[in-house]
Amino acid sequence: MSEGKLGSLSTNDVFGDLRLRDYLKIAQRRKWWIILTAGGMCLAATIFSLGLPSAYRSQTTILVDPQKVPDSYVPSTVTTSIGDRLNTLTQQIMSPNLLRRTREELHLYPDVSGPDEPVIKKMQKSISIETIGASWHISAFLVSYTDQDPELAATVANALATDLIRQNLKVRQEQFSGTADFLENELRDTKEQLEQKEKELASIKSKYVMDLPESQQFHLQALSNLRLQMQANEDRVNRAQQEKVYLQSLMASSHPTVDLDSGEGGASPESAKIQKLESRLSELRARYGPSFPDVRKVEAEIVKLRAKATEEAKDQPAAVQVPSIFPGKARNPVLEAQISKLDQEIKEQTNLRPALQQQIDFHASKLEREPVFQQQISGLMRDYDTLRTHYDRLLDKKLSAEMASDLENHQRGESFVVLDQAVPPLHPVSPNRPLICLAGLVIGALGGLALALALELTCDSVRDEREVVEIFHSPVLAGIPYVLSPKELRRNHIRLLGASIGVAAAAAILGLVASFLYQGLV
Repeated sequence: MSEGKLGSLSTNDVFGDLRLRDYLKIAQRRKWWIILTAGGMCLAATIFSLGLPSAYRSQTTILVDPQKVPDSYVPSTVTTSIGDRLNTLTQQIMSPNLLRRTREELHLYPDVSGPDEPVIKKMQKSISIETIGASWHISAFLVSYTDQDPELAATVANALATDLIRQNLKVRQEQFSGTADFLENELRDTKEQLEQKEKELASIKSKYVMDLPESQQFHLQALSNLRLQMQANEDRVNRAQQEKVYLQSLMASSHPTVDLDSGEGGASPESAKIQKLESRLSELRARYGPSFPDVRKVEAEIVKLRAKATEEAKDQPAAVQVPSIFPGKARNPVLEAQISKLDQEIKEQTNLRPALQQQIDFHASKLEREPVFQQQISGLMRDYDTLRTHYDRLLDKKLSAEMASDLENHQRGESFVVLDQAVPPLHPVSPNRPLICLAGLVIGALGGLALALALELTCDSVRDEREVVEIFHSPVLAGIPYVLSPKELRRNHIRLLGASIGVAAAAAILGLVASFLYQGLV
């Protein structure tokens, strides 16, 4: 009946009313289960940690030395940040080709045969690069390498630092040379395009020199001069026509002169002077023009002489009319000569008008076509100005790139400097054996407690008076303690010793197996 009641008890019935004292009693009753489990796990963790190889990390510090000359004086062509370049350099030094070369140079892992991919992957996992400072201002960084041999870790860390500095110089040099080559090619292409545009402009300017905007002042001045010449021509023609009319009226009102060759009377002295002055006036006009002072002076003298000759002709008595043998028209050879010269001058000046008008039309048409030509050539000029500006900018950038390259060649630019060489470490960084042992002890203690509680759940024995009262609902009159005999004590001690040896052996085997499995996975 008691077994049925015991079997009907649930977990809540067993642990629901337990107090701290009851849990302590459970721990005391199952202490060896807890102690053996915790000790076994701690021993297994200890053997596991001892079975792991020690790893030593050696690191070198590299300082980022900034550019010696301010960027405001010589701007650098390397525009990428140190963080971006460091990421690129990290990928480069961790590349299989570079690591394979490093392994060959330092004779690393000579005992490993076969494909080198596992060794390369191991080396990649062992490399670590950590920056010092903010992300936007990295002042230094650490290059570390982890290996079982401290000497080898230091050697590889220094080699990696050297390779990183070399790769940085190579990358910067490639950027400088790439920038310089690009600018050189762009400058050459732009120069060729600029020269082609200059040739086109020169050809157009030489072909249409009179249509250029620069010729506007020339056309305006020429047009002004030609119009003045045309006005002067009209003035000469008008003046000659007026003189001709005057001479014709004078010839009509004067007496006919005697032609010595034809037997008529002689000429007056004034007529001879007028004829001489007319000849001189023609020469002066041809040489100096109609507005010259001497020309006007001679013209005034001719007018006075003509007026004087007219008055003398009126005062003289009428001449005796001698019948001419040859009847004909009354003639005045002097006036006729003057009229003939005036006709010749009018004809010459009139003949000059078409040429002057043609030149005026030419310059006027050029002025009219100038806006149209300027619009046509403005596109070419705009392209030329754009190419010229682009060429000047490229030239400035090329000079700046050359200065930056010279600065880099003289080691005045930004550089990486080894601040602390890597030295063989004295203490390993892994594994953390004390922490592993402590973790094994904690896990074992928790496992022992769980095992003790599980044993309590599966055990049907009655342990104290309270359980008896709860099962049988009757009061307990007296309790008899369980007393072990010496033989039973000796048997329990032997059983405990055997259990301890078994737990220790199992823990050792578990630690060794776990260590081998972990090394195989790593």
